[in-house]
Amino acid sequence: MENIKNIEINPLKTSSSLGAVIVFLGIKNAVVLMHGSQGCASFDKVTLTKHYRENIPVYTTALNELGAILGGSSYLKAGVKNIADKINPAFIGITSTGLSEVNGEDIHATFNELKKELKESGDYDNLSLAYVSTPDYDGNFEEGYKNAILSLLQTFCIDDRENLAGAYNNETIDKNNIRNISDYKNNDKNKDNGAKDKDIKNIRANVFCPFSFTAMDFLELRDLLEDFGITPVMIPDLGTSMDGHLDENGYLQTTSGGTDIEDLKKAGLNNLNIIIGSSLKSLIAPVKKITGLNTYYFSNVSGLKNTDLFFKFLEEISLRKTPERYKRQKRQLMDAYLDTHFYFLGKNIAIAEGIDILDSFSEVLSEVGANIKIGVTTSKAYENLKNRFEILTEGDIDLFGELIENDGNGIDLVISNSNAGYTAEKIGVPILKAGFPLIDRIGHNFKHYILYKGSANLVYEAANLLMSVNEKLMEEV
Repeated sequence: MENIKNIEINPLKTSSSLGAVIVFLGIKNAVVLMHGSQGCASFDKVTLTKHYRENIPVYTTALNELGAILGGSSYLKAGVKNIADKINPAFIGITSTGLSEVNGEDIHATFNELKKELKESGDYDNLSLAYVSTPDYDGNFEEGYKNAILSLLQTFCIDDRENLAGAYNNETIDKNNIRNISDYKNNDKNKDNGAKDKDIKNIRANVFCPFSFTAMDFLELRDLLEDFGITPVMIPDLGTSMDGHLDENGYLQTTSGGTDIEDLKKAGLNNLNIIIGSSLKSLIAPVKKITGLNTYYFSNVSGLKNTDLFFKFLEEISLRKTPERYKRQKRQLMDAYLDTHFYFLGKNIAIAEGIDILDSFSEVLSEVGANIKIGVTTSKAYENLKNRFEILTEGDIDLFGELIENDGNGIDLVISNSNAGYTAEKIGVPILKAGFPLIDRIGHNFKHYILYKGSANLVYEAANLLMSVNEKLMEEV
């Protein structure tokens, strides 16, 4: 279905700057500086504060009309120095906006000049910076998120690979830590068990997860990898920075958790890369090139089939068997499918989400027997999902409502963010709220939707919503 209109009503898509801000919030002791007008930063900050219900350290260069027309380089330089002097963060992530980009000013050149000036002053040796171009009129949330990850790697990993060139040749460094996984497995075959166990404990993996992961998803994945003897370096680490916790040092003007910049600098010294998420698929080649490591991609790690595949991968690279508690979680998921499939039989599901939730949720619900009827998402990168949906297109929540009505309102369950609440209410069906933003729910960061346990959580949550409709009908009878 062709969808051409020059208006967004109740948008599903959000800006690339917002995606980039999220990545920078996953860095330890960080703040974000948005180069643009106060309004640009206010929208992102308010939306994130409502979603996370936490302090969001986002600041702005407060570009006015003169800066927008004549150039805003002085605003950017002054903003970074003010933040560094007053807040003293370890990292400032800088994003552009539509206003600062529209006059064609070379912001990247200003950024490089700024880094040079700070270095020459000698007063900001402990400050790290990264910049990503995110004009609001180009791309979407997922692209901003992906580009910010690349910016971090290009800024720190490449720079530090040059600085660590000597370390690569240093005989004292553990060579096992710079082998790719193929070398690692081949070498292990020639060792006794004691040596093998010692080496396996040294596996370090750069892990790239989509924003669709909740904070609890990040933490559960970390636990899983550690149970297989793999030390994960989450890039970014939204599990420890945005999980909602009181810091023992009291109120902070920066993030309190997240990826350490020093770990980013050493990303090329780890053993492998793991990339998860359809929205991050295009990262495979650049991440592999920048880090020089073998890179493994998974479109999602939800549902029985895909989680089985992920566990098989972990067993192969770690040479460890799956721990018993995960085998039990698999049996629990199979029992969840058995117990709930009656409620999904003949039921039609409509999903309006970003590409990653669209992929993972539809994967789980199709496994349990639901009809995945209508899908609306934020980009055209959905070709591999077309066979799973009867209707799948790019659009906004207004279009989502139109498709449901045109279908004769035969939908039994809607899955979307808070902005789709009215659409679900209008057609009189329950809504499972997930994704971004969630401004009328609390505790959603503690929900868990990946791997065996998370997939069971999703199935039970959706089944209970369908059951509530049946109970209401029984009461009316």
